[in-house]
Amino acid sequence: MLLQKYLQTIDNIDPGKIYVENVRSLYNLPRFAARLMCEMAVQEHIFTKKIGVVCPNCNRIIEEFDNINQIPETIYCHICDAEDAEQNTYKTENLKKEEYYKLLR
Repeated sequence: MLLQKYLQTIDNIDPGKIYVENVRSLYNLPRFAARLMCEMAVQEHIFTKKIGVVCPNCNRIIEEFDNINQIPETIYCHICDAEDAEQNTYKTENLKKEEYYKLLR
């Protein structure tokens, strides 16, 4: 089955951060088909959808959320704090948000 082969391939990469672009590239699909495949996996309780808030200083995902409504107004970056950066608290309205999926186990 295509879904089983898909899950095996996903297991070989990072099952904690599955991006639509990776699925598109792996299976040589149009972007809308790759997104549809990921959304179907969410409906089948194979994936969960996440939104990661990206730190503008260290360019890493600070924290992940299940939906946009859970994101607080400000967010603190522990990575920047550990590296003694000048700023480590940011307004989330100005930050980049990345959408990705996680393989449920």
